[in-house]
Amino acid sequence: MKHLIATAIIMAAGSAYASSPALYECIYRYDMKGSSGEKEINETSDCILIIGGEESKFYDYPTFRLDSVSAIPGVADEVVKQFHTEQMKSASYFDQEINSSLKDNTLTVFCNMAPERYKYRQELPLITWEETDETATVCGYTCRKATGEYGGRKWQAWYAEEIAVPFGPWKIGGLPGLVLKATDETGNHSFEAIAFRHGKGEFEPSKIPNQISIAHDKFIGLKNEYDKAPMKHIDPNSISGITVFKGGDIEVNGVRIRMHSNGSIPLEYSKAELNGTKKEPSKSRKKTVNDVFEGMEVVGVGSAPK
Repeated sequence: MKHLIATAIIMAAGSAYASSPALYECIYRYDMKGSSGEKEINETSDCILIIGGEESKFYDYPTFRLDSVSAIPGVADEVVKQFHTEQMKSASYFDQEINSSLKDNTLTVFCNMAPERYKYRQELPLITWEETDETATVCGYTCRKATGEYGGRKWQAWYAEEIAVPFGPWKIGGLPGLVLKATDETGNHSFEAIAFRHGKGEFEPSKIPNQISIAHDKFIGLKNEYDKAPMKHIDPNSISGITVFKGGDIEVNGVRIRMHSNGSIPLEYSKAELNGTKKEPSKSRKKTVNDVFEGMEVVGVGSAPK
């Protein structure tokens, strides 16, 4: 059966690039473990890789479910609202969307850092792999192990030659088979496939509005600082609107603030962080969005104080 799946991928990829159907979907469990200062981090979230003929898209699984339901013709508003609530209440959330294209050998990343939506591009391949003789079984498939470095981390990847596509979770790809498991040497980050299945419908590149294009290295430096304390890195002068939802979720200018309860561990580092030339933040205190809320009493969403 697995051999038939691999053959089907190759045949479909060779004949259906024009229509770009969603050939397969792979669901991954993403784990982030370690420490941030004095706090221990142990977060788990689910992500999905959608595989087209010459492209792939990797992002948060609850968001994928919401997108899928919203695209159903005639779906009831109550159903969409239910899935939107599920997505909003997701405690752990993978906040990047990665689109890989073999047509022009590029990788495009979308990521929100409230109040802005950012995107950047990188040229493929990102990683020079060294293959080994080690094998392991992941999600029912025999996988070969390869090692490589990217973004200041040493990665170990297990790929299934039977699934002959050069994609994988996050930015871990470029091997002669689907990457079903990837871990960094420190154990801070790991992706592991928990389900592999046929795709449905057409593969559609993302259409995210109001994106700000930014250089990759600059974005990584900004994001690693932002993830430490998002509220402290929002300039109040950039705020045109704030929405507070029941449960405490906040959107700034329509962009949700996602906060890790115990901090975050970077998936990759900027050049300045790696070579030790990162500038220390100014000691002079700037007004932040926390100051906007200081002294305010939240009495409820959509209701007036009595």
